Amino acid sequence: MGTAVTSPATPLPGELLDRHEGRWLIADHGSQVLAWEPLDGDRRQVLWYDSADPQELPGVIRGGVPICAPWFGHGPDDDQDPQHGLARLSAFDREVLLDGPRFLLVRHTVGPEELGAPFRLVHTVEMTGGSMTLNLEATCTDTVPRRFEAVWHSYFRVGDAARATVTGVEGAAWHNHATGDAGTLASDSLPISPDTDTVLQGSREALSVVDPAWGRRIDVDTQGCPTAVVWNPRMRSGTRTDLTGRSWRGFVCLETGTAKENALMLEPGQDTSLHMRVSVSTL
Repeated sequence: MGTAVTSPATPLPGELLDRHEGRWLIADHGSQVLAWEPLDGDRRQVLWYDSADPQELPGVIRGGVPICAPWFGHGPDDDQDPQHGLARLSAFDREVLLDGPRFLLVRHTVGPEELGAPFRLVHTVEMTGGSMTLNLEATCTDTVPRRFEAVWHSYFRVGDAARATVTGVEGAAWHNHATGDAGTLASDSLPISPDTDTVLQGSREALSVVDPAWGRRIDVDTQGCPTAVVWNPRMRSGTRTDLTGRSWRGFVCLETGTAKENALMLEPGQDTSLHMRVSVSTL
């Protein structure tokens, strides 16, 4: 069934929980899912991650599903560092709750001391042969109210991002941070055009990445996630020279959570939870 391993071939911190010979992969560092694919039907990898070049920055794993918390970007007021919070830089404690040939249930926890912020996070990952489900619970451990943001920065693998779209977005308020444009989406389909860095507020609970190049649809069903971000590093002018920029055609980031205008104010002892289920269907 696999084991927890520390790979000498990559500079990743901490251990990786490996099942199905790397097709299901979870890092203790950041409680970051790096790989999941169905065991039946379309068995192509659902997440984009390059094990040969896995670190974007020291301690930051590139690809998969990073957790951005307790803030997203540089926070609601654009005044917090590091970018995308502390969770993805933190070592979580792992507990394997269930483990079988077609099922894996893992719970990761990190407290305020390890996180460096007054929150306790519990991240649960459930993988089956047909779906992957993530649940994030956060509790304010401070004696005063604290603002909290959390977003799963999912990198979904596609055959050609230039042909891909994100659906389920009609009626959402949008702001493209690459171009400065904003408005309300009249269409239910958002193309992945150059300079796509679009924050959606009031998005639906059911979103999809439609991938005609591979003839499949990645369905993302959420709860407690009024914010979505659609991002791809392709630019109209110039080309990013890092691995992420060079690989733009192979993934679409559909990020889901609660952030920016939907940042939460948690009272002392108050908790909140976010839920995301990922599955794949054919077009």
